[in-house]
Amino acid sequence: MKIAAVSDIHVVPGGADEPLLMAIKDRVEDIAPDVFVIAGDLSHDLSILEEALATLAVDDAVRLFVPGNHDIWFESEKQIGSLEKYARLIGDACKNTGFHYLPDEPYIDGEGAFVGSIGWSDYSFARPELGISEEQYRRKEYRGAVWFDVFNVDWSFTDREATELFNGKLEYDLKTLPERVRWVVYVSHHLPFRELTVYKNRLPWDFFSAFMGATSTGEILRRDGRVVLSISGHSHIRNLIRIDGITAMTVPLGYGRPADGDFESLARDAVAQVEIDDGEVKVVDFVSGDICEGMPYAMARR
Repeated sequence: MKIAAVSDIHVVPGGADEPLLMAIKDRVEDIAPDVFVIAGDLSHDLSILEEALATLAVDDAVRLFVPGNHDIWFESEKQIGSLEKYARLIGDACKNTGFHYLPDEPYIDGEGAFVGSIGWSDYSFARPELGISEEQYRRKEYRGAVWFDVFNVDWSFTDREATELFNGKLEYDLKTLPERVRWVVYVSHHLPFRELTVYKNRLPWDFFSAFMGATSTGEILRRDGRVVLSISGHSHIRNLIRIDGITAMTVPLGYGRPADGDFESLARDAVAQVEIDDGEVKVVDFVSGDICEGMPYAMARR
């Protein structure tokens, strides 16, 4: 099985990102994957998210999507809340554009399966030596630096409760896979392994790192025994590790856009290519780090 994967495109409103989306679609078509994965953060605007999915709907590939934290930001002017987005509306957008919405149910192909969700964070990625209290993480503010989910996610769950809910669904999906499934790919937005996180020994970066994921999710993947690959986004720093027999990768693009308009090169770096042969994982020409470093910053959040 050949997989193409990308995340964190953060589509700029108004059509300015159409050339980038087309370059990503062209790159995916060049790879000619069996499965195309988008691991969240297309847009906080549901209509833009659906338009982007429609543009990226490559032919001759199964298309899978999990949302990111930006995708579930509430839209007060449309009276759309975060939970309604996650539980129903983004799934509807996927159905309208031919994408399989992994939070609803796994995708199964013979002896392989894809399971996934947004994932979430429970502060287990925090650095204790920084001396930042849990209350500050709950408030998502430290010395004037703010994690913007505090203003834009309106469900009633605490971060720990949300992590437990998504972990519970992940365990259910794994438990109920058919007996013929021998290998599993986990797709999420948030990171399941602390080792994927890039710390910079400076603030506020390392404060924000606490919101990257949850170690409890990775423990579920480790225990299962069938998980061979984890694909996620969120951190905007691309990383590739192998941990306890699992190949784990982050595949974000990010906020940057090339000043010279070379979207083809950006798409080539952004779209990861993975091959699975009888449960063995091979990652092809993976580009790590911040692929938007030095580019003009295109901000796609309200």
